[in-house]
Amino acid sequence: MFVLITFIFTLFLMLFSVLRFETLSKYCIHDIDLQIFSESLQTTLTGQGFFFNEWEWQHWRAWSHFGTHNSPILFLLLLPYALVPSQYTLILLQDLMVTISAIVLFKFAGYILNDEKKALIVSVAFLMNPITHGIVRYDFRPDVLAMPFMFLFAYCVARNDTKKSLLAALFVVSVKEDAGLFLIAYSMFEILSKRGFAIRTWLEEKRAVGFALLGLSWILISIFLIIPHFNTSHRYIYFILYKPEMGKRAFIFAVALAKLVVLFLSVAFVPLRRPAYWLPLVFLWSENAFSSRLEQAAIGFQYDYQLLPMAFIVLVYALKEYGSANPKKLLLFSFISALIFSPMVGVIDAYPVTLGISFWKYIKLFWGRGL
Repeated sequence: MFVLITFIFTLFLMLFSVLRFETLSKYCIHDIDLQIFSESLQTTLTGQGFFFNEWEWQHWRAWSHFGTHNSPILFLLLLPYALVPSQYTLILLQDLMVTISAIVLFKFAGYILNDEKKALIVSVAFLMNPITHGIVRYDFRPDVLAMPFMFLFAYCVARNDTKKSLLAALFVVSVKEDAGLFLIAYSMFEILSKRGFAIRTWLEEKRAVGFALLGLSWILISIFLIIPHFNTSHRYIYFILYKPEMGKRAFIFAVALAKLVVLFLSVAFVPLRRPAYWLPLVFLWSENAFSSRLEQAAIGFQYDYQLLPMAFIVLVYALKEYGSANPKKLLLFSFISALIFSPMVGVIDAYPVTLGISFWKYIKLFWGRGL
């Protein structure tokens, strides 16, 4: 059953991606990020630069993509892009990462819950989640490639396999400079789950503290050393997103708050039963909630690539702790939240909480019928 569901969902994701790409191409609209990454890979493969792309050079004076984001995982994309040098390679690879994430989540949930049926329900809820749809419905971003490794990290930690946990953690942070926040959030969850608010005992959780320090170190090295080295201003350009703009910021924060409610709705509010479950989610949510970009606050973009996996990790542990929680209720809430707030299949216009053109509207646009 699980294999069939994931296969159908993967086909739908790929169909959506192809339809979106072809529709935008028909109207001569091109995704900026997709161009950035395809050109960065192409210039590296042809010896014309080190992940150089014209857009980031013109806008940020970054002579490499590493002058805007620290994403070593791009090295792993060189081989598939060299074999099939097409933008479709990146788009469809991103779709596959969602499927792989669901598979790893199924394995992780089955191990923790010791119940294959509950694990299936959790994985299907992940696939139906509107934030899952939002993460992949727009453009290509390597951030999404971290999601299966986040679930793999949680699985290895649960099995007390430190070496594999560390390897998974390194893959997680390799996608972007802010990915270290996931390791900090997971460490927060582990420490609060075991020690509560007995602050003096927190340092006794050496494994969790170690992963938190790894995450923090990655962030600091990235934004103060690596990224400034690859642009002419020698600074981390995205600090500008957090400058005070109270009028605009209040609206964006309200949208972000609504998104947080949607997230808890989509997981049937189960993580709210204990601070150890919801505090790490609020921590990750805050990165986008205090930004000056509406895209970060709303559903419909890749910015929640850390928040979503963490939500399902704590959900699994919450279901284990509270055996009375009805997993079928989770499916119902996931379905309702997807119908209302999914940027891919939503049946209503949920702007500004949800941004993006749905599958149904892309069909109309493709056939020239307008919106």
